[in-house]
Amino acid sequence: MCELWATLMIEPSSSPLQQIHRKLQCNLETGGRQKHNKSIDNNATMTTITTTEELTTSDRENKNKFSLRYLAAFDFDYTVVAQNTDTIIRDLLPAKEITKELHSIIETKGWTDYMAEVFRLLHSHGIKSYDIIEGIKKIPEVPGFIRLLKRLRQNHNFDLIIISDSNTIFINEWLKYHGLEDKIKRVFTNPAHFNEAGQLIIKPYHHQTDCRMSAVNLCKGKVLEHFLIEQNLRENISYDRVVYVGDGNNDICPVIRLRLQDIACARQGYSMEKNLAKNRTKIKVRAELLLWKTGFDLLDQLEKLLAKYAKLAEALPPTD
Repeated sequence: MCELWATLMIEPSSSPLQQIHRKLQCNLETGGRQKHNKSIDNNATMTTITTTEELTTSDRENKNKFSLRYLAAFDFDYTVVAQNTDTIIRDLLPAKEITKELHSIIETKGWTDYMAEVFRLLHSHGIKSYDIIEGIKKIPEVPGFIRLLKRLRQNHNFDLIIISDSNTIFINEWLKYHGLEDKIKRVFTNPAHFNEAGQLIIKPYHHQTDCRMSAVNLCKGKVLEHFLIEQNLRENISYDRVVYVGDGNNDICPVIRLRLQDIACARQGYSMEKNLAKNRTKIKVRAELLLWKTGFDLLDQLEKLLAKYAKLAEALPPTD
């Protein structure tokens, strides 16, 4: 992985997300000042300008159709939870089953196929769905993260999503156990289910070969970008600020897609933070970068930044 960073010059060009954001911002900034209506009369084009005072109720609704709010996107393992969900469940196997041959699947087929074989072995050894789910429930949070998620959602108008290379069973069961399932808007991860025999079946989230920083089964940057575009087009939601929180190398791809007004949060001492520090001239990050150790200190940093941004916004002259 380090060799990859040494050979890459990562300086993203203007992405579709950034282009759409600029277009939406332009609409928002100009919508309250003037409205252009073009009509054809006797083969002539006439442009009329309507001032804010002349806007009808319908016009005002159209002007405000894009609802600005915040988005926070999180990795899961070693970000929300303090351990690797996959290896915790893998270790339910007898030690003799965790062989070199098993590990070789990671190199030849990838992590998702490796875990599919782990789940097959668990089933063959009589490990039930109950045992797996109970193992997931016992994984502790990264200190302060449950509080952070609840506070961002309830106090700061954040939509929350998770983008993880774990799987739907692990993440959803953990969230449900900790009373967080209604706080998370979407979970993007490898789909999984228990079949009729009780074996856990996992499939890749998608298949991609475009992003060299990501595994073939999940490019987090692509997932984040597609989600934001979908929100704009389908729900008329434009996020004024995006926060991305992660710890691993596969969290760098979404971070380099963030805009100037966004916030990247790298867990201190983990591979994401180390690679960003080591490759400052190669990895171009536009967003403000925060380093964090626990959910407590991350929440403190975010709330201070949000308060700072709020004061700056109040100082700006009105646009209407």
